[in-house]
Amino acid sequence: MISILVVTQENPTGLNYHRQLIPHAHLDRNYGIEYRIDMTYNINTFTENDLSNFDIVTFLRIVSEKDDTIEIINKCKRSGCKVIIDIDDYWKLHKHHELMDVYIKKNYQKKCLDGLVNADYVTTTTEIFANKIREYNKNVIVLPNSIDEFEPQFKREPISSDRLRFGWIGGIFHIPDILLMYEGFKEVNKADTSKFQLCLGGFGNNDQYQFIEKIYTDNYRSLKDKEYIHYLKSYTDYNNDEMSISQPYKRLYGTDVFNYARLYNSIDIALIPLESNAFNRYKSQIKIIEAGYFKKPVIVSNVEPYTIDCTKDNSILINPDKRNSGWGVALKSIIRNPEKVKDQGEALHELVMSKYIMDVVNKVRHEFYQSII
Repeated sequence: MISILVVTQENPTGLNYHRQLIPHAHLDRNYGIEYRIDMTYNINTFTENDLSNFDIVTFLRIVSEKDDTIEIINKCKRSGCKVIIDIDDYWKLHKHHELMDVYIKKNYQKKCLDGLVNADYVTTTTEIFANKIREYNKNVIVLPNSIDEFEPQFKREPISSDRLRFGWIGGIFHIPDILLMYEGFKEVNKADTSKFQLCLGGFGNNDQYQFIEKIYTDNYRSLKDKEYIHYLKSYTDYNNDEMSISQPYKRLYGTDVFNYARLYNSIDIALIPLESNAFNRYKSQIKIIEAGYFKKPVIVSNVEPYTIDCTKDNSILINPDKRNSGWGVALKSIIRNPEKVKDQGEALHELVMSKYIMDVVNKVRHEFYQSII
């Protein structure tokens, strides 16, 4: 039996969910007799004697927010543990990232690299990022993000609508990506808005989502219903489905990491824009994987890492240009003929089911863990 200590955090984010909690819960459920998995929020409560009871200690991104990363790793190694760091975001943020000041102040880049250099192994999401990490640590294993069908939120239960619903679903740090669709949204809102709906998935009452809402609605100028505009501008947490169902724009209110994926049941076409830069290049394709699993056709930026899986056979690809004109063209084309993308949605679904289901990915994780002990 292999004993694993997962060092995580008390309030899980999407990263913890996809990279730590769900993979190891799946291991415990499907290979239970071969693993003992414990979790902790604080590695410093463990003595070397405590750590000697584990074969593997695994961290996410950084080992410590203090300046003791190397000390902690060496403590684990002295106890006989293999140290694994999982990472799925580049340690150099792009210049527009809202956390840039925090990263600089807390010296996250150095802390991250201290961990990567000194860990026994590093796991990550794509071969693109793995090649970058190998400049610092040669022992890199690719374990893509994947869907655990055991999780209730991944149950496919499509909610019907008279409108064709285009939706982006995500967190607050994607404003530069969503801005790519601004001109496209303006263009499509000049046409007959009775046939479609633009959905903002994950909405919460904060400055970032309020700004994203203004991108969707051209600062509310694309909306005609004054009562609905008043409702939106009140920024209430009340989800007025009765009012929003007949509008060209709708909020899909956010929830926690254990339920957010249910929002895919409320859209028909997934919008997946991504600004082309070094930071984004090393991201995972989680949005593609989720949309494909839910059988949603995608309109997606034709940039890495999405080019790993997205082709003209399974996606509507938007090539980067200065005016971002492709988004408006794609939206209007699909509104005229929604059936044109149905086959692409099915093709993407087949790809996801063959590569990005937890049963498939965790077979590799299981073999990896077995090989290092």
